Amino acid sequence: MRLIFCCFMAMIMTLGVNAQKHYTFESGQLGAEWQYVGEPDQSKYCFAEGKLRLIGSVFELFEEQPATFTGLAANDKDFVAETKLTYFDTESGDEAGLCLFASHNGYVQCCVNTYQGGRRLRVQLRLLSHQFQIAEKHVSSGAKVWLRVRSEGPKLKFYYSTDGKDFHWMEDVERRLLGADIVGGDGRLLVGMYSHMHNTKFQSGYSFADFEYFDYQEDLPK
Repeated sequence: MRLIFCCFMAMIMTLGVNAQKHYTFESGQLGAEWQYVGEPDQSKYCFAEGKLRLIGSVFELFEEQPATFTGLAANDKDFVAETKLTYFDTESGDEAGLCLFASHNGYVQCCVNTYQGGRRLRVQLRLLSHQFQIAEKHVSSGAKVWLRVRSEGPKLKFYYSTDGKDFHWMEDVERRLLGADIVGGDGRLLVGMYSHMHNTKFQSGYSFADFEYFDYQEDLPK
């Protein structure tokens, strides 16, 4: 009997560790596990047709101002996170996507970025006072995009898809670059979604991105 109980508990622990958390937004609210950077501007977070709508902020995450971002605490070194987004009413310089935030001095973004000739996917690193473009891939305007980050060992691996089935690798970033010894902070890492608009949008409205879901899984099976 004791052996059966131990096996049962081991099975629960295994399922609990490797279980995938699938977040949808039909309820029209975010749970308490979703965190922000600083005091959020609640007018930038809303829901439409069962999706989380993030309205772009003119503030960026390196500023001590309410940038549009919400994320989960990544409590394990190895994890995978994925989202599907559709981007609307954008102008050159606007962007939205996944973000891994360590501090105002250090974060990585995998995003849809708008420019005059269309849209492109980017992996970009904020490190202290510098912004680095790590990778870039052009995509068709108006296309829905799936973005994925996989933290495995020392690497953060970024992928994209235009059909939700075939994911294509974009680039790797060294996770140690987001360490507290380099960028400060309290050592926590938030993984989540963000939206940023270029300040020229003040003249013509605002941009926003609709996020359909957010998947998160820790302690990946070896």
